[in-house]
Amino acid sequence: MLLTADIGNTNIKFGIFDGRELKRTLTISCSKDKTADEYGVELYSLIRVMGIHRDDFSGCIISSVVPLVTTRIEDAVRDILGVEAIIVGPGVKTGLNIRIDDPSTLGADLVCACVAANTRGKAPMIVISMGTATVWCVIDKNGSMIGCPIAPGVSVSLEALTKNTALLQGVAFNAPSSVIGKNTDKSIRAGVVWGTVCMIDGMIDRIEDELGEKCKILATGGLADKIIRYCGHDIEIDPNLILDGLRLIYERNKSIKENRE
Repeated sequence: MLLTADIGNTNIKFGIFDGRELKRTLTISCSKDKTADEYGVELYSLIRVMGIHRDDFSGCIISSVVPLVTTRIEDAVRDILGVEAIIVGPGVKTGLNIRIDDPSTLGADLVCACVAANTRGKAPMIVISMGTATVWCVIDKNGSMIGCPIAPGVSVSLEALTKNTALLQGVAFNAPSSVIGKNTDKSIRAGVVWGTVCMIDGMIDRIEDELGEKCKILATGGLADKIIRYCGHDIEIDPNLILDGLRLIYERNKSIKENRE
């Protein structure tokens, strides 16, 4: 089995693959205060609950936007599963042509999402990642990643609004039936949720206008299912797109290593 791990600013999402099949996903909170041992205990407990033995794993691959946590998860995987993890970054073959000013600045999670997207249909494509930030990864007709506008994520915007405004209470994150809010709670939710919907649809229109052609659109991330359903475009939601990209990158690098040997 293969363990994949996507380390984000808020959560760490694990995926357990048996061949190409994603058998299970697991999510734990990401904290810079946790030690490698603490992460190891959490990981060990989760796989034991599922009835999986450490010897069932033959490999691990990690994407991360939190370098400090990366090394701790890497150490935890080594201690608990007895395997060395591949870290998506310089030196790892992804098969993705990244045509931006500095390819090294593209987040590993976005690289993985684009790698998986390129197997899902014909480019051009737009891959929307909705987490701490909302990102539109643009893939041209040749399958190259050519840019990615970034905006604050929905939760970040909502938290900033309610936390820094004394008269506003914390509100639940769901869309009101009307765009025209008639009380404070509905007004905030209308602005945040429907405003994000309009932003996503508007950005898609502008990207397609700039490319001069229609795009296949994919969305992933913890907030995608709560927002994308209200969008006017035909958008395919895949919550495990990054994990599948990790699997594909692992298989590519494993094949390259085997051919060299």
